[in-house]
Amino acid sequence: MPRQETIQFRSLGASIVGRLFLPRQLQVSPVVVICHGAFDYKEHFFELAETLAGQGIGSLVLDMHGHGESEGQRYHVRMEEWVEDLRCALKYLQQRTDVVHGAIGAFGFSSGGTAVLEAAAEGLPFKALVTLDATVRSVLKWYEAPFFRVASLLGTCKTMLGFRELQLPLGFALSQVRAAVDDDVNRAVIQDPYIISAYSRLPLPGSLECFQVDTLKRVHRITSPVCVIHGALDEVDPPATAEMLFSRLRGEKALHILPENGHMGHMDTQKKDVLHLTCEWFKNRL
Repeated sequence: MPRQETIQFRSLGASIVGRLFLPRQLQVSPVVVICHGAFDYKEHFFELAETLAGQGIGSLVLDMHGHGESEGQRYHVRMEEWVEDLRCALKYLQQRTDVVHGAIGAFGFSSGGTAVLEAAAEGLPFKALVTLDATVRSVLKWYEAPFFRVASLLGTCKTMLGFRELQLPLGFALSQVRAAVDDDVNRAVIQDPYIISAYSRLPLPGSLECFQVDTLKRVHRITSPVCVIHGALDEVDPPATAEMLFSRLRGEKALHILPENGHMGHMDTQKKDVLHLTCEWFKNRL
């Protein structure tokens, strides 16, 4: 088992909590910063962290701004905040003596994928990236987009008037789209009290960026090697998104569309493939 340590650092005045996993056999190791998705939390990625440690790679698994044990406005998904969390995570790791400072990578799932891509496009010096089912464009259907725009405008007006932003009761939406191909995994996701809580009081405009981003416009700036992994049966964001992302990356890159995976690729039918592809990418580049 890897050495584990709960850590905290400050980002935009908020306390960000993470779990650091380090290989027992190494005094100094490369490290991957792991970012969960919207309305998610770090514990879902501990298996990935343990697998990386078994390959001699450490990891810092974060609760992003507003999520899990971290501070920040609850269930907000703002890339400006999440990118700053990553910037501060890098600073934290670069102060440790048990981390190879020139060998820090990043893994991002869904909105966490958005964050690591945006961070790399801004020039944060991650040596290699892996994205899983990353959100890089709007996932809203044509008839949903106007509703979310109006709801976000109403939420903005409420906050300008000194009231709490709009919170939508969208818990019913969890059963409308399958999160995973595996029935047990899908059931665990839609019955997770944390996820139910988020969808039952979805903040707008605070969470809009988990549905609507334009990251594709900036990924051409990324110079780090990027491995793009996506589920062929992803009902949240179709695999065409991964193909578009791959086509716009300009540096070293790889694309893997996994045929029996849905959106929750790290928990789904082909999670072993996700873990293997991730470990191999970082082993060969960190």
